[in-house]
Amino acid sequence: MLRRFLHNTAISAVAFGLAGVLGLFSVGLIAKFYGLTVLGLIALSRAFLPSGFLALIDFGVSETTTQMVARGRLGDWAAASERVSFLTMVAAVTGLVSSVVMWFGAPALAVIFKVAPEEGPAFVSILKVTAMITPLAFIGLIMEGALKGFEEYGWLRMTEVGGSLLYVAAIYLAVWNELSFEWIAYAYLATVVVKYLMLALIVAIAARRSKLRFSSWSPETRYDLVYRGWLMFNARIGGVLQQIIIPLAIGAMYGPAQVGAYDLLMRLPRFLKAVLSPLFSAILPISAHLDEQTDVRRLKILGRNSFVLPAAIVVPILVLIALYSEEILTVWVGPQSAEQWPWLALALVVPAANAMINAGQTALMVRADFMRFANRFLYSQVLVQYAVTALTLHWFQDRAFILGWVVSYVTLTPVLAHRIFKLMALPRRLFWQHVARQLLVAVILTVLVLLYKTYLTPATLSALIVAGAIGCIAAWALSLTLILSPSDRAMFGKFARAMTPR
Repeated sequence: MLRRFLHNTAISAVAFGLAGVLGLFSVGLIAKFYGLTVLGLIALSRAFLPSGFLALIDFGVSETTTQMVARGRLGDWAAASERVSFLTMVAAVTGLVSSVVMWFGAPALAVIFKVAPEEGPAFVSILKVTAMITPLAFIGLIMEGALKGFEEYGWLRMTEVGGSLLYVAAIYLAVWNELSFEWIAYAYLATVVVKYLMLALIVAIAARRSKLRFSSWSPETRYDLVYRGWLMFNARIGGVLQQIIIPLAIGAMYGPAQVGAYDLLMRLPRFLKAVLSPLFSAILPISAHLDEQTDVRRLKILGRNSFVLPAAIVVPILVLIALYSEEILTVWVGPQSAEQWPWLALALVVPAANAMINAGQTALMVRADFMRFANRFLYSQVLVQYAVTALTLHWFQDRAFILGWVVSYVTLTPVLAHRIFKLMALPRRLFWQHVARQLLVAVILTVLVLLYKTYLTPATLSALIVAGAIGCIAAWALSLTLILSPSDRAMFGKFARAMTPR
C-alpha cells in the first residue's frame, strides 16, 4: 500500500508540475500579447465549467466515486456499481440543466461583466460553446473519480499534461498567426473534450477488468448518496464563495481588465495548489481502506507523516518563491506588473497553510462527522474572508479579495489542524512545534536571499533558475536539519526502500 501511495504521489507531482508550468507559460503569453482584458475574458469564460463556478453543483460526484470504487476493490462490487451508476445519472442531469441555462443566459452575462461592445459577440459565442460541452465535462468528473479509485494515476495525469501541451501550442499558433482571442478559448475547450473522451476509454477498459457495471440502485443507496451530495454541496458553497466566485464578483464590479489583473496575481498560488492537491488526493483511497478496516494505528501513522513530511518539503520552497516574487513577475509577464509583487508573496501563505493540513483533511473525508465539521469551518472561514475584504475594498479593490483570503487562512487554520489532530489521536502541540520551526527556516532563508540579491539580482529566466536552484538546496538543507526529527529523516529512507522494486 505504501509503495502504491508513493508511486501515485510521484506521478501526481511530476504530471501536475508539468501541466502547471505549461499553464503559467500560457498566462504569460496571453498577458504579453493580448493584454489583461483578454486574460480576464478568458478567465471569466472558464469560470462556467465544472472546474470553476459550476463546481458548486457537482455534488462531489468525483470524490464520492473515488471512495466507492476504492471500496469496491475490497470485494463489494455490487454496492460500488449501484453507487457509481447513480452518481453518473446525477452528473449527466446536472450537466444538461447547466448547459441549457448557460446557452440562454450568455448575452445577459456579457452585460453583467461589463464586456466591451466590440468583444461582446465573441464572449457570448465562447459561453455557448462552453455550454455545449458542459454535459461531457460533468460526466468527466465521474471518469476522473473512477480512475483515482482504481489508482490509475498514470493515465489520469498523462491526459492532464497532454492537454496542457496542446493548449500552449495553440496559444503559440494564435500569437504567431495573429488570431483573435476567442480562438484561444476554443482551443482550451477542445482540449477538455479530447481529455474526457480519452478518460472514458480508459475507464471502460479498467471497468471491464473489474466487476464494475452499470446497474439499478436501491432506495438505501439513493438516500445515502443524496445525503453525501448534500454535505458536499454545502462544502462547495464555501469553496465557491472562498475563491471561485471572486473573478465573477470582480468582473461585475470592475470589468474584465481587473479580472485579468487578479487572475495574474493568483495564477502562481493556484498553480502551486493544483500541484499539491493531487498529492493529497492520492491519500483518499488509502484512507478509505483504513477506515473500512477501522485501522486506527495505521491512520495515525499516515496522519503524522502526511502532516510533517510534505510541509517540510513544500513550505520552505514557497518562502523562497515569495522572496523572489518581484523577479518572477518581471521575467514572467514584464516589468509593468512587477510592482504587484507584495500581493503575490502574500497570496503564497495559503498554499503554505494547505501543505500542512490538506493531507489530514483529505484522509478524514471518508468520515461524515468530519465533513460536517469541515463544512461549518469553511463557512466561518468565508465569513472572516469577506469581512476583511469588505473592510479593505475601498483601498485595495480587487486585491482586497487576496487580503481577505490570506487573513482567513492565517486566523483559522490552527482550528482545523487541532480538530484533525484530535480525530487522528495526534498531539496538538505538534502543529505549533512545526509552525515555529518553519518560521525559523523562513527567517534564515530571508537573510540568505537578501544577501544574494545584494550582489546578484536575477533579471533573466536563466539567472532566476540558477538562483532558484541554489535557494532550493539551501531551503531543503535547512528543512532537513531544523524541521525534521531523526525519526522523520528515517521515514524518507523507508519511503525510498518502499519505492524500490524487489
